[in-house]
Amino acid sequence: MTTTQAVRTEPDLATILRTYNEVTERLKRSHEALLTEVARLHDELHEKNRELQRRERLAALGEMAAGLAHEIRNPLGGIGLYASVLEKDLADRPRERDVARRISAGVGNLERIVRDILAFAGDADPKLADVRLDGVLDAVLGHAAPAARARMVNLAVDSDLGELTVRCDAGQIERALLNLVLNAIDAVDDGGHVRVRASRRPNELGSVAIVVEDDGAGIAAEHLHRIFNPFFTTKDHGTGLGLAIVHRIAEAHGGSITARNRSEGGASFVLSLPLGRARSNGRKPRNTRGVEIVRGFAPAAKE
Repeated sequence: MTTTQAVRTEPDLATILRTYNEVTERLKRSHEALLTEVARLHDELHEKNRELQRRERLAALGEMAAGLAHEIRNPLGGIGLYASVLEKDLADRPRERDVARRISAGVGNLERIVRDILAFAGDADPKLADVRLDGVLDAVLGHAAPAARARMVNLAVDSDLGELTVRCDAGQIERALLNLVLNAIDAVDDGGHVRVRASRRPNELGSVAIVVEDDGAGIAAEHLHRIFNPFFTTKDHGTGLGLAIVHRIAEAHGGSITARNRSEGGASFVLSLPLGRARSNGRKPRNTRGVEIVRGFAPAAKE
């Protein structure tokens, strides 16, 4: 062998074992990562299947409810008409007139139930447009202000909106938010607090979170997974369709609605909606409904 010839050496046993252990460890980590991903995908598939089954059940329920509502609406209208005529004819007989008035009031309650059923079962396809969010909140608080004043509930908005717009059907989103705000007002004691706040979602690109929270008693743990089901209610009044309608509107917009109990007491509902593409002019909306829009909790709207 010449001096210029390279000396060939074989790797020793320790090097071979170390390399083998490193490769084995990498394969083990890859295997564990794959198992974790498979488990995640399995859970996600299970959740999607569960949601699909729920939608199919709701679709069938909605179709049946719509049929019943249409069948009920016509005779109900007749009953209401005859009750109002009877009420006028009994103007000189107060006791009998009071009975007719109660019939009319009962018919009115049934008509509201029928309207809720038809709203739940009807076409929820939104007419999308870029809508300024602070204007939507202004309208919602304007409609909710009388209920808040009647209960002396402190109703306020604390929003970081800037030039925020959402891609939505303004009428549907106003209805959804009004349902959430009125539920919150109903959930607190007289003099309680209801707060509405909105901001971009930091972890979800192109999403806006609108939060309606209260300082009431909160939601019973056994009810949390059922509150968006149609006809489920813990109240003595109402149809149990309000939150189901909110859920349907959120889904139709490609968004979501979630509920939880706040650690400091009360409940919190989060409505997530797609962020709009347009930029607004940066001016605050003109307040036309007498609602005081403030930051943080504040007295209810002024007269």
